[in-house]
Amino acid sequence: MPEAKFSPDPPALSSHPGLVVLWLILAAAYLVASAMGFFVMAMVVVGTMVGALLVVSGRAIAGCFTGMALVAACLFFSDSMQFIIYAPPLAAFAFMAFFFYRTLRPGSEPLITRVARREHPDLPSDMACYTRTLTWAWSLCFVLLFIVGLLLVPLIALDTWSRTVHGLGYVVPAALFLGEYAYRHYRFRDHSHGSLLVLIPNIVAVSREAAMSFEKRDAEAGR
Repeated sequence: MPEAKFSPDPPALSSHPGLVVLWLILAAAYLVASAMGFFVMAMVVVGTMVGALLVVSGRAIAGCFTGMALVAACLFFSDSMQFIIYAPPLAAFAFMAFFFYRTLRPGSEPLITRVARREHPDLPSDMACYTRTLTWAWSLCFVLLFIVGLLLVPLIALDTWSRTVHGLGYVVPAALFLGEYAYRHYRFRDHSHGSLLVLIPNIVAVSREAAMSFEKRDAEAGR
């Protein structure tokens, strides 16, 4: 019997634009459904997202069956499955906290430092120290959001929780981003700084590069 061969490098979300678009559509559908109180629809979307994650990781059959099973459970046992609605924002906060933290490990360059080097290839030591601290601040920001979201679960109703946690998930990072942008111009006023139209594409590009490097490193470690 010929030996089955498995690809050591399962398909990655960041390297498949179509999957990225599908994921964004599902995420938007979840946000709209949960914000409007359509919790059964939100649960169905979450079940679909879990199945899609398994498919992307290279487990196509398991992903399809898992996705269909979760969708069916959400439709027929919606009262018992409401806990699944809490998962996406909490998982997103945990992921973002870990994503920033992972770039702070020995042998890696902090994520915000990488963004700063896009504008300042010869980054001064004081700015490098500042960007490292700022990367810590972003990681702790998402840890705080995760803890607050978790603590609010038993305290408030689901619809109130959904609006509150999603609101915090937008307001807190936006306040940190804009507040730090203004503070940076004051603290490093002797240096040039790009506009938001330059900064935002740099953040997207650096984040994508970091995600792809993590995927490559994980694939090599798993061989």
